[in-house]
Amino acid sequence: MWAGTKVRIPWRKGHKISDWNETCAWTVEKFGLPGDKYETHVTEDYMDFYFVDERDAIIFQLARG
Repeated sequence: MWAGTKVRIPWRKGHKISDWNETCAWTVEKFGLPGDKYETHVTEDYMDFYFVDERDAIIFQLARG
């Protein structure tokens, strides 16, 4: 089971690959690679980010959500 504060970003029609590349690149730049501060889970309908620190989840959601 995934633990932490979850931020879900649904896949939407009109999203471009470059939009997702930018989101993932920004996340790595801001929080590092998945493992210490957050984990991810991807499905065909959405991408979930699980943050250890709730404040990081809020920052992520405000900036990228």
